[in-house]
Amino acid sequence: GQLSALMIIGVWTEAQYLATQVVRRYPDQILSDRIGEQKIILNDLIMLASPYCGKDTEFTALCKELQKVKDAYRDVRITYTLGEPVSVEKDGGLVIEQTETSVVEMTNEQLSDIIDVTKEIRDRLISNN
Repeated sequence: GQLSALMIIGVWTEAQYLATQVVRRYPDQILSDRIGEQKIILNDLIMLASPYCGKDTEFTALCKELQKVKDAYRDVRITYTLGEPVSVEKDGGLVIEQTETSVVEMTNEQLSDIIDVTKEIRDRLISNN
């Protein structure tokens, strides 16, 4: 379980790093919103890691770093509008499309903080220090 949690957190961290580096170089509102929505996933990752946070020094450090990311997301607001699924025929098959929407309220400063903390943590993880 501990190794699986570590792998999931590592994959998320790398994907978050790549997305934040792209949005830093090529600002895009849709990508910024997807990064903002990661606040929800991050909470799930913290719950996934919590049973292992006191097991060894490396995992304890990782849990502290996840908390730093959570702190950067603290004031990011996400609101959802639920919608009814719609059945649509595409390429001869039935496809169910979701019609829910989300609105991410995140300032450029908040995004910059998320980018910085993500880079800091990712750099530490790949440097093995």
